[in-house]
Amino acid sequence: MTTAQDNRHDCLAVKELENILDTCKLELTPVDEVWPNLYIGNVAIAQSRTALQKMGITHILNAAHSKQGSIGDQNFYGNMFVYSGIPAEDSPQFDLSIYFKPAAEFIHKALKKTDSKVLVHCIMGLSRSSTLVLAYLMLHHRLNLHSAIQMVIQKRAIYPNRNFLTLLLDLDGLRKNRHDFEGERGSGERGMALNNSHRDKEEYQTPSVPELQLLLLENICPRGPVNQVWPNLYIGNAATARDRSTLFNMRITHIVNAAHGPYHINTGARFYRDMTIDYYGVEADDAEDFNLSLFFHPIAKFIRAALLQRGKVFVHCAMGVSRSATLVLAFLMICENLTLVEAINAVRQHRDICPNAGFLSQLRGKVLVHCGMGISRAPTIVFAFLMIWENLTLVEAINTVEQHRHVFPNEGFLDQLRHLDMTLALQRRRKKES
Repeated sequence: MTTAQDNRHDCLAVKELENILDTCKLELTPVDEVWPNLYIGNVAIAQSRTALQKMGITHILNAAHSKQGSIGDQNFYGNMFVYSGIPAEDSPQFDLSIYFKPAAEFIHKALKKTDSKVLVHCIMGLSRSSTLVLAYLMLHHRLNLHSAIQMVIQKRAIYPNRNFLTLLLDLDGLRKNRHDFEGERGSGERGMALNNSHRDKEEYQTPSVPELQLLLLENICPRGPVNQVWPNLYIGNAATARDRSTLFNMRITHIVNAAHGPYHINTGARFYRDMTIDYYGVEADDAEDFNLSLFFHPIAKFIRAALLQRGKVFVHCAMGVSRSATLVLAFLMICENLTLVEAINAVRQHRDICPNAGFLSQLRGKVLVHCGMGISRAPTIVFAFLMIWENLTLVEAINTVEQHRHVFPNEGFLDQLRHLDMTLALQRRRKKES
């Protein structure tokens, strides 16, 4: 399908949603309960603390935090309410989808508590706030977008802008992909595909990246600065990595910094020189085109060796969400024989993680190795990988790659590969003789 056709399809889908929204004949009011104990309202009701107390509101989610006309923040509400602010613009360019997950988590956690009531507001209570409520209903109550809209407009007039409707359609598409994925396996096999860690590994099929992203959006677990996600294995953020007192109290013995380097989190072994800590730094970018898979096996071996010594390992990046989580998932797959889905489920029982799409693709086993022309530097790395990890000779590696792509490493690279080939051959001979 061409881009023009895609755009036309999106426009038609948005128009269909607008037609549904237009069927609502309710007058716009300051506040309405649109789901049990969940309210959408405007900035006037949000700034009337007396009215909020009479309604029994306990939690406030402000989708127009710090915007003109919205003065609310935690200082304004004091100890009377739990406050969360999202600095969203009601504009055609603002990407509100990055807040779908944290906003849904805030609402979900609040409503789990007895007698809690949540007000979600923006300026008018029409667009930003309603979009976040629709996303919550889709993520935590498994409603499709049409059903979520129909549910809310029975209680309140809402009108998300076209940009937000498109973002909600994208979320709905992820839900549909997941539903189709599960449906193909049948209800009896659904647990086998996503949750059952005891099924036959030969029947397992690795989900696609969109399906994995949807899995990461479900059953959201609160994220603190640091969490133990596997016995003696922790994932956390940069603040914890710099807090030597906390690391000492946790009895951390090994640290993997997935954001090592002067332009990232520049701790390094010297930072921990007065502590009994083994340090491993990976200078990785949280970018979809960064090849983190090159570090999967070395890091897995580092973690495994540490745990065998009864050590405690702390793996971190900046937020403890993407790079560090990816390396821990790789460890669980390589050393604990878990599938990718099992590894994700194991970690997410303890911590909310979200590797970027590129890292998910690498965990699935698909890695793009590239250089300028894809002829010399990139294939040299691929040859080395095949020789080291797949136990191929240099000639076997070349023949394997040449079946799919013509490559031509320069003479210097070929000479280095020859030395590697001879070294590996010698190691294999010694191992065979011993």
